[in-house]
Amino acid sequence: MIDLKIHELIEGEIQTIAFGGEGVLRYQGFVIFVPFTALEDRIICRIEEVKKSFAKASLVKIIKPSSYRTNPLCPYFGTCGGCQIQHLNPAGQLKYKLDAVKNALLRIGHLPEQEITIVSANSKWAYRRHITVHLKPSHGFFQAGYITYDNHSLIVIKTCPIFNRKEDPVLEQLQSIVGKLRNPFKKKGRVIILKNHRDQYILSFYFESGFQIDQIFFENILQQFPLFAGIILTDHQQKNYVLGDPFSHIQVEGLNFKITPQTFIQNHPEQSTNINRKICEIANKNNKQKILDLYCGFGMVSLLVAKHHIVIGVEYNRESIDFAKNNAKINQIEIQFLQADVEKALPQLIKQNKFDLIIVNPPRAGLRKQVIKTLLQAKAREIIYVSCMPPTLARDLKDLCHETYKIKDCIAYDMFPQTAHVETLVHLITNP
Repeated sequence: MIDLKIHELIEGEIQTIAFGGEGVLRYQGFVIFVPFTALEDRIICRIEEVKKSFAKASLVKIIKPSSYRTNPLCPYFGTCGGCQIQHLNPAGQLKYKLDAVKNALLRIGHLPEQEITIVSANSKWAYRRHITVHLKPSHGFFQAGYITYDNHSLIVIKTCPIFNRKEDPVLEQLQSIVGKLRNPFKKKGRVIILKNHRDQYILSFYFESGFQIDQIFFENILQQFPLFAGIILTDHQQKNYVLGDPFSHIQVEGLNFKITPQTFIQNHPEQSTNINRKICEIANKNNKQKILDLYCGFGMVSLLVAKHHIVIGVEYNRESIDFAKNNAKINQIEIQFLQADVEKALPQLIKQNKFDLIIVNPPRAGLRKQVIKTLLQAKAREIIYVSCMPPTLARDLKDLCHETYKIKDCIAYDMFPQTAHVETLVHLITNP
């Protein structure tokens, strides 16, 4: 067994990039993870932590840079925890993300090697619809920022290149606002910033217990800063105060949707549209199908496919279902939305209905075992699985494809440029 010591300097070449964005250096057969490195970088790193089967190190020097390396645009890169791979050029980022999906399906899913395509994003900067900024106490007021890469502290920010352009003052104005917001008891909070359809922003604040919300202060903010269209204030008891216009209106494939910062929506409009089009393309290959959309959120996919099919959408979050039902009314589409836990609702749904296609877009943790078991019992002709987490996707596909299904298409989408995340759509069909 190799004897690595803390602070020891190691020289070597990065051989792969692990899921999460850290480079992998193998030293005498031992795996060392080094963040902010690129495939084929020749480096010197310093050992920071040693475990039984791997070590973690920090980058000290790049002896020979990789052809996949580029200069990061963000001044906070390397300190902020939001972006992990800004140092990779577009080709390097796509290779990492494609490899992440391939390796997960092979090593975790134990599936046959797949032909996987990846869809590059045209918009690689200022693409995010929304961000969450944390608030920390500062001299009786607040400062706003992101959690640092080590998850221990907060870095105060004035710009975020994947959210807003350099000339856009939204974050500087936010700092000005929270810097005047009295916080005598040193409470913490957070704020979601959502772009609306009029090139303005909506702010959704959440504060810890004990913080007294001053509505008049925020009413004055809307008067002083026309960049902000609306403000939602939420206390620790989930009581909401709404000021101005808290809604953003989105048009997708001829349909209109209304959302707030508290609604979950994919962050990259262009890639989200690409995924939705692919789902509709698959669904529309057969006429008038009965479709079940699990984890349907505020109903975007459900309503898009319901233009030509019979659809039931299921979502646990009550507020999202309320938005889904309202969006159905806005678009005058007949559809059934059910507020329920998927695991509990699914057995009865498949008992009462024969679904041709089931769409699943679960949280990062993937599908529960019981949900997979019930999906197999449903015997739908096709399943579309959309995932933001290759390891849990691969784990679930292992069970779904054990006997019943096989992969027809697997497409990775660069939904989150500059970060280590990747969105994947897998189209499953029944085995003959």
